Amino acid sequence: MTKQEIEALAVRYLEEDNRHASNLRHYVLRFFLIEKEEFNPTNWDSHHIDFVRWLDTVTQIKNKERTLSLGTKRNCLAALNSFYKWLNQNQIISESSRI
Repeated sequence: MTKQEIEALAVRYLEEDNRHASNLRHYVLRFFLIEKEEFNPTNWDSHHIDFVRWLDTVTQIKNKERTLSLGTKRNCLAALNSFYKWLNQNQIISESSRI
């Protein structure tokens, strides 16, 4: 897949479920598509530990002097798992790819 294809899938996903829109766009996709340049969601699980560590160091969008709260980190993981579930339900990835 390409970066644009993943972004298009994210748009489709968010049309159906936008509960995690901010965290998915600003943190999840930013990490995997920009930081890791990993465009295949089935490979994202191999970066799980790096993602969690990155969440510990990344700054907030609105306040660049503060890191993410524990709640936001949890919401980012929920956003990632929700996106994985949607990808699986739409037969884009297999069930084993969830973190």
